[in-house]
Amino acid sequence: MKKFIHYTLIGIMFNWNVAVFAEGDQGCEWKTFEETDTYVMENCVKEDGSYSARVKQKPVEGLNIIVVESPEKKENPIKKFKDKVEETPKATAKVEKLEKIEQEVIVTEKKVKELKEEKDVAEKVEEKVEKAIEEKKLAETPVEETQKPIIKEEIAKVDEEKKADDKLVEQATEKEWADVDAEQKIDWVRFHELLPRLIVENEKIKAAELDYEAAVESLKSEYSAYYPQVTISIGNNWEDDRTPSKGTYPENTITHDSKHGVQKSITITQMIWDAGRTSSVIDKAKHTAQQAYYRLELTKEDVVMEAINAWLNLQKAYNTHEANKKVEANAKITLAMTIEKVKKGEGSKLEQLQIEQQYRTYQTLSMTSRLGLDSAIQRFQNVWRWKPHNIAEMPKPLADVLGMIPVQGTPVSNNTSIKIARQDILIAQEQLAFDDAEFKPRIDGKLSYTEKDGELAGGYDTHGSRKDEYRADITMTWKIFGGFKNKHMRNADHSRLSAAQFRHQDIVRSTQEQFDNAWNNYVLVEKNLETLKRTVEINDEMYKLTLADFQAGNSPIMAVFGMKTAHLMSEVAYLNAQIDWQMARYQLHKVLGLVNPIVK
Repeated sequence: MKKFIHYTLIGIMFNWNVAVFAEGDQGCEWKTFEETDTYVMENCVKEDGSYSARVKQKPVEGLNIIVVESPEKKENPIKKFKDKVEETPKATAKVEKLEKIEQEVIVTEKKVKELKEEKDVAEKVEEKVEKAIEEKKLAETPVEETQKPIIKEEIAKVDEEKKADDKLVEQATEKEWADVDAEQKIDWVRFHELLPRLIVENEKIKAAELDYEAAVESLKSEYSAYYPQVTISIGNNWEDDRTPSKGTYPENTITHDSKHGVQKSITITQMIWDAGRTSSVIDKAKHTAQQAYYRLELTKEDVVMEAINAWLNLQKAYNTHEANKKVEANAKITLAMTIEKVKKGEGSKLEQLQIEQQYRTYQTLSMTSRLGLDSAIQRFQNVWRWKPHNIAEMPKPLADVLGMIPVQGTPVSNNTSIKIARQDILIAQEQLAFDDAEFKPRIDGKLSYTEKDGELAGGYDTHGSRKDEYRADITMTWKIFGGFKNKHMRNADHSRLSAAQFRHQDIVRSTQEQFDNAWNNYVLVEKNLETLKRTVEINDEMYKLTLADFQAGNSPIMAVFGMKTAHLMSEVAYLNAQIDWQMARYQLHKVLGLVNPIVK
């Protein structure tokens, strides 16, 4: 019976030890909620009904995963990007080359314009001269001479040569303008190679970094309360001493003694015990510095996400605009073909109007998408500080450009905004602890040495005398009443603590909502990719079949145009969905507080 009880207790202990609890959450167990091809989302339901969530990276088949401790946080989260910029200063040289080429294009455009104006003036002058000469020749040449075959051939030859020269000049001019208007073919630098310089040179990051450095210096200054305070004073003093002299009442008199001399002193004061005031101030400064660190991290995350969104939104806007242009061009060609058929009596006016309606519609869509593309270019230029060229060759950012989600999982509580709100609570708690300490006494020790010269030293030789005083004190100071100031300050700080706790709860709920939206968006986009891919294949096959049917005379041209449009739209939808999938993945990193861009 005893053995059975022992085995039962051992089994219960094993069951207790097997349970896996959430970080900082006792009484709840992580359970798988949903899976994708790459990630696993787990939930942890607490006793009060609330829950936490975390995301885990699925292990790669055939790859042994070794879990190691994460590296410690660096003193400055921006330092690795600064080091990268210093090591590879030419990583963004092509960006500067873009601006230089753009300036050269503008200069070339101006030169070509000036040359064209000069050529126009020269042509006008030459034309006037030739006209005057021709009029003179015609005036001098008899009419019957101009009718001779030889003269006619010469005149026709001159006119032909002049037309050939004009055509060559026109072609050369068109080529010069085409070279100016042509988009420069620039090789793009990879996203992760451009990112370090953007982070280092961003004004918001510079400001947040200075705030962090200021908080660190303030923290260092608070430790000075633990060190002795040394004070030196020198003064040229006057004293007036009025002391009653001893005598028989009422004949007592007042002795009036005036003294003058130099007094020098050095004092060393050491705090012995202050009921936790200094430790509270230091802990508060620690949390303030930690909060400034998290704010710097959050600013870095925002700048990186801003850069990624500007990059990917530009690609999406370009894809959409190019697709609309293709459909518009197809509609224009189809409309021209239909008009010819209507003129020949082989087509209907209704079909012509239907195609023209589609053409006008996609004309409007092209203009709208052009505005969207211009807006995306302007946004890109504002974020990256240079104008993009050759957008068609823009490389996509790496899928893991923001790092990888750990195999062991990352909870939503790792979100940087939640960390910042948590520091507000800790700061308010330390301030409240300081207020409580203000109601208690403090003990200080003091050592002093004072040197008095002249009359202040006393004695008979008032000019050359000197008096030395040594003093050691241990003093307890206790403020009994201060006009209820400490009480009201404590009440105010208690309210600040409650406010910080409410803000923390609100941020936790908001972050959980952001995570749910980001996760659902990621899952839906990933599932939709296969559907869109299959749609592209179906539309491609249907377009080919419809085209063959049209060539056989069995289908109208409107059907071909409709299938070609559907094919183009499905292609751009698939391309943009791939970009949306990347954006959803990066947003998931942002919510989980895992924005650690690669710099290699």
